[in-house]
Amino acid sequence: MKNYFRPIGIVLLSVVGITSFTHPFGKAKDVQPTRPLLQGAQIEAPVLNVLKRSCQNCHSEQTTWPWYSYVGPVSWLVERDVQEGRSHFNMSRWAEYGPDDRLQMLGGISTMVRNGDMPLPQYVLLHPDAKLSQDEVKLLDQWGHEERKRLRTPANPPAQSPANSPTQ
Repeated sequence: MKNYFRPIGIVLLSVVGITSFTHPFGKAKDVQPTRPLLQGAQIEAPVLNVLKRSCQNCHSEQTTWPWYSYVGPVSWLVERDVQEGRSHFNMSRWAEYGPDDRLQMLGGISTMVRNGDMPLPQYVLLHPDAKLSQDEVKLLDQWGHEERKRLRTPANPPAQSPANSPTQ
């Protein structure tokens, strides 16, 4: 009976080893973080800190990849989630979005955090520090409303914020 399980074990280990290097959803890790977060947005440090802690890993190109994101097939799920998050809202590409897209994203942020839909429950399960307190939800919601209001005003002045500093 022992000899029967040995080849199956070798095959399974081989499959796991080979799939560890496979990226069916693309290579999300290949992105080089070169842009500051939310460039052009008017954002105070406390709001930016919450966004960095709870949103940055899935919604920017400044993702900190945990060890398990390098082991397939778990890496596939993590990379897919990050790519999907970036496709909805990428803080590293904020300056590339048009005003209408920014307004829509800001409204989405406010709605998602108020409803407890973001950060995703499975993300918070593995990253408990990403959980938003009620005060942080209010802070993000208030920032979203203020930034939308600023974007709607004609000839809004360029923002000066920690997000635009060259030290990031």
